[in-house]
Amino acid sequence: MPEGDGSAGFSLKKVALAAVIGAVGLAHGASAASDQAETVRGYFCDAKADQIAFLNYKARGENEIMAANAVNKQIAKASCAPYLPAQAIPGDEQTVMKDGLVYKLQSFTFLPEKVERWSGTVLGSLQTTARDQDI
Repeated sequence: MPEGDGSAGFSLKKVALAAVIGAVGLAHGASAASDQAETVRGYFCDAKADQIAFLNYKARGENEIMAANAVNKQIAKASCAPYLPAQAIPGDEQTVMKDGLVYKLQSFTFLPEKVERWSGTVLGSLQTTARDQDI
């Protein structure tokens, strides 16, 4: 039986080489993502709107526990919660103005679950008080 030109063996070698290169690329991508991860802690909410509501309660003087409970009760689900030190990859950072307050929000992708959560702070108020106005 003639052996042929060996092209079948050559194409299998190409497929095996491509698989190895792909696996190395995936491993490199996974290590790059874990290299970007940082340790975070504090209160995070499932949605950006929930984080804004949480920060609004805090701006009114509520502590973090009461603010999280108020948001969770308002939306009838557990969205805002404290996170102990956890690994997360920082994502989008946004500045939002709502109801006279300026919020700085940032998303984080928590590992290994790869779920997005939001954190933030109130930067200040655009509202003026009667004391600040000239009469």
